[in-house]
Amino acid sequence: MVRITADFQQERVLHPAALSLLSEFFTNGWADPNKLNNTSRQAAILLQQVRQTFATALNARPDEIEFLGEVDLGFQLGITGLLKAESKLYYSKIDRQKIFAVATTEQNLGRSTTCLPVDGNGEIADFTCGPQDVICWQVANGESGNLQKVIKKQALIFADCTASGVDHLPEFEYQTALFDSASWQGPAGLGVLVIKSAEKWRNPLPHNDLTRTPGTFSIPLALASAVALENYLKEIDIRSQLKQQIIAFIKSEIADVDIASSAESLPKFVSFSIKGIEADRALLALEELGFAVDSGSACKSADMQPSHVLAAMGRPIAGNLRLTIHKDISEKMVKEFCQALKITVAKLR
Repeated sequence: MVRITADFQQERVLHPAALSLLSEFFTNGWADPNKLNNTSRQAAILLQQVRQTFATALNARPDEIEFLGEVDLGFQLGITGLLKAESKLYYSKIDRQKIFAVATTEQNLGRSTTCLPVDGNGEIADFTCGPQDVICWQVANGESGNLQKVIKKQALIFADCTASGVDHLPEFEYQTALFDSASWQGPAGLGVLVIKSAEKWRNPLPHNDLTRTPGTFSIPLALASAVALENYLKEIDIRSQLKQQIIAFIKSEIADVDIASSAESLPKFVSFSIKGIEADRALLALEELGFAVDSGSACKSADMQPSHVLAAMGRPIAGNLRLTIHKDISEKMVKEFCQALKITVAKLR
């Protein structure tokens, strides 16, 4: 079995602070908070405290926070909940697969949709829309980490924060936003939907009451996510420095590499394509040296090119490697990885 020295993969185990309390969360958070018995009241109190934690971290009010048992459901709720009969839907070529799916469904129902092109840095081209239209706006890309410009359109906006998380909150007004618990090393399978403009949003799912979401999320996982979030925000963050070291090393030591991540992008993502090698062979070779990395699309689509994001940006797709720099990655790990990468490229070439 290969011993991993440094894990640069996107997926991450639950934050240690949350993991140590997980059993306690399941013990105290099993009851239905809508009932009147004592255990249910205690669960309701815990859940309200969790809402306040997220509200503070996400610059929202507690009543604007909704928890989802599946992150992907948030794309449908956040986008289609804003659509009216007269709305046009705008999204970009570098959006996530689930947004493409929502757009395709709406198009099949007769709605006008527009897929916006991007430039070499992933910046969305300018376009014209109306106040009744809905725009899907990606705060940061989950592959390159490149930040999108601040949108100033008079329209209804769904902010995709699943990649950016709390590392870069939206700097623009939006009506709905979606966050992924895993982005701050919380448990997978928990989404956080922020509904800022309740009067402009309606629950698009079949329902008989005033509920806004299905309510099928796990309270213990919400508790674990809140603890992970609080501790994530407290941790020292040197990822920007580490990212610059990686990019500088690649530029100076390895020839014919296209770096898709801009200098101003999120510190935690680095995407680059190395000419003359196969990504899967590089991934396995690096793993043998103790370094886990990713390759291909972060959207895990079965019917797209390996990276539709790089293709949309006009960047090379072959030989692509993706790094996620987590907060527990050290400078020593980065230096060792850079040398391993240089050795691997020379060997494969």
